[in-house]
Amino acid sequence: MMRICATVIAAAFSVQPLPQADGPLEPSVQNEVDHAVDMGERWLAGFAAHDLQKSATNHELRVTSRELGLTNGLTRAEIALKLVSSQRGGGWWLVETNAAPTRLAIEILKGL
Repeated sequence: MMRICATVIAAAFSVQPLPQADGPLEPSVQNEVDHAVDMGERWLAGFAAHDLQKSATNHELRVTSRELGLTNGLTRAEIALKLVSSQRGGGWWLVETNAAPTRLAIEILKGL
């Protein structure tokens, strides 16, 4: 009898609730999102400093969330993982010569 009670109590403490699609991100996913946002913001700061040295005729192209691979029906965690995994090593998204995708990705990640 004692073994059964001990097993039930141990099982009750080891069970964690499943994440909800509209709830907060899991701590590990949130950590990755925070890291991606930090890298992206550092890249944008360097890009802006470098862009001041270039001519004013260099225009940014507009970008949509669809171009970042995001479509309807994705959960918050799926969006976060898709964006984090598509970030390049330098901290930018899609194109290194255009800051618009990086700004959009950071805005989306901050909104999660």
